[in-house]
Amino acid sequence: MRKSQASARLILVALVIAFPCRDDSSAGARQGDKPPARRPTADLFNGRDLAGWVAVGNQAAADWDVDSACIVCKGKGHTWLRTAREYDDFHLSLEYQVSPGANSGIYVRVGADGNHHRENEHAPPAGFEVQILDDRAPRYVGLKDYQYSASLYDIAGAVPHVSKQAGAWNTLEIDCVGAHVTIRHNGVRVVDAQPDGYPLLKLRNRRGFLGLQSHNGVVRFRNLRIGPPEK
Repeated sequence: MRKSQASARLILVALVIAFPCRDDSSAGARQGDKPPARRPTADLFNGRDLAGWVAVGNQAAADWDVDSACIVCKGKGHTWLRTAREYDDFHLSLEYQVSPGANSGIYVRVGADGNHHRENEHAPPAGFEVQILDDRAPRYVGLKDYQYSASLYDIAGAVPHVSKQAGAWNTLEIDCVGAHVTIRHNGVRVVDAQPDGYPLLKLRNRRGFLGLQSHNGVVRFRNLRIGPPEK
């Protein structure tokens, strides 16, 4: 082999090592494409303790615990755990796991009293609740449409129903922009509600605390993160 040919081959090998081949089958591989922008998010739960949260209700301190990087709701009473600060528009993501027959929920934009029901403009201010439930439990046969897991409770039912069996982990994403609420359950958009179609949303707070509800049964929460809402 001539010396010039050997040098050219060495240069080619060096270029391949420095600039390996890219898989053009992946998203964003075409020229001019940009990777999807990542929204900044912050942890609502540090995985170690309940810093940044406030337990509310009689014996609430005994109803909430932290175990294996999870917030554990023991379901011993009608207590709740709220964030230390209030939020207006946001994107909330989390994972949850219910025990058989468990019932819980995510409070959204509630006041310090936790009120999440308001049927008319004369009633006290209220936020709303996103339902968490063991949909398959025999005790819940005959649920109303807005009582299934991931529903906007008492306002808009989740469609389709995609909750997993008790004991499995589910993902939940809640987007709030003004009075527009969208919910994704296990990756599926199940609620897209605006005041025009769901007038009760006009009566609910646009800013308030987030909360985790203790109703009955053990429920575990992990990977709670919050950031700006989808555009």
